Amino acid sequence: MADIRPFRGWRYSPLKVTDLSKVITQPYDKISKELQQTYIARHPNSFVHLILPAAPDPYTYSTTTSKLWSSQLVLVRDPQPAIYVLHQEFQLGGQTRTRKSFVAAIRVDEFEKGTVLPHERTLSKPKADRLSLLRATRKDYEQIFMLYDDPTGLVDRALTPTGEPLMKATDDYGVVQKVWAITDPAKLASVRKALADKVMLIADGHHRYETALNFRQEMEREGSVPDDAALRFKSTAFVNISDPGLVILPTHRYLYGLTSPKWNDLVAQIGKWFETRSAKDAEVEPELAKAGTEHVFALHVGKNRNWILRLTDKSAVEQLVKDHSADYRDLDVAILHTLLIEHVFGVSPAQIEDHVAYERDLTETMNKVNSGRYQAALIMNPTRADQVQKVAAHGERMPQKSTDFYPKFVSGLVFMDIDDIERL
Repeated sequence: MADIRPFRGWRYSPLKVTDLSKVITQPYDKISKELQQTYIARHPNSFVHLILPAAPDPYTYSTTTSKLWSSQLVLVRDPQPAIYVLHQEFQLGGQTRTRKSFVAAIRVDEFEKGTVLPHERTLSKPKADRLSLLRATRKDYEQIFMLYDDPTGLVDRALTPTGEPLMKATDDYGVVQKVWAITDPAKLASVRKALADKVMLIADGHHRYETALNFRQEMEREGSVPDDAALRFKSTAFVNISDPGLVILPTHRYLYGLTSPKWNDLVAQIGKWFETRSAKDAEVEPELAKAGTEHVFALHVGKNRNWILRLTDKSAVEQLVKDHSADYRDLDVAILHTLLIEHVFGVSPAQIEDHVAYERDLTETMNKVNSGRYQAALIMNPTRADQVQKVAAHGERMPQKSTDFYPKFVSGLVFMDIDDIERL
């Protein structure tokens, strides 16, 4: 049973920060060293100082900074519990779209309970980092992204905002964020009731959800934790899987650290399972776009050095991905990782962090290979939302970075206090 609750959010005071666009950031795991410095230079109260400080002891720095900004009333807390309605307006493919969501707290349960389902595997290093930050600050700074199934739009109607937004900001990619606070007890109760029987699917933020779970379990080992303790919950942005603004982009794979790869020989090996043909750079995107239900990839190893790979031997997938469901075997990302990354390029799942990197933008992907920064790239189509839902329902996990939901939920709009005395 999904336990969704409003919370008293912390946010920037409009009297102290007049332009919210200057202080919000991308999620911590999307912030490069260069972007971190850009944020620091942009505004002295940038949210980057809380989620990813450039300090020798980032966890203590974040804790001290949060307390300082609270005392200076740079950060203020809303007087009433609220569900925060968030609309994100963005351009994609020459069209203006709006993704509707709401921010609330969800009770953190073990995956075995079936209330919250993951769809990706996680890595240990990011979880250790976020757990250290959570221990030090007792602040839940960033939302994760969850999908729920509400084909009739009942929740959307209950949370239809009125009047001017409470907050408005534009992020680094031109995405406009508009936020309204819903505090009407009747509306809050109706949303909680409507969502109580839903199964939630983590779209993005697996590391942060598991970090919240690890922290809750750690606190339980230390002593009694009240049932309504805020640390039992995780602030989350929820999106209806039927929302027309829901977009998933592909995440391409870089290969590096391979021992003297001979591309022609490797392509010949790929030819056991795929139809292969050479292609110019300009042909890659159109070829993938017309794939339909076929499984089509591209291997890029240099300027105008590409091979289009079209799967012809589906029995290979049956043999090599035999411990998974048919829905899992139908995923491009599963085929790419199992047949290509593991069996052709020889990178086992345990070696992924040492040989595979990720990129969303196709032009950037090709440029970084052309410059020699990476040895090659595997270019792919995006996973569909319904595929994510089906695989998660089987209790299966996709390879890391199987989905790239766009746009990201920015950090710095609102966050939650999970100190020991906090209750929801």
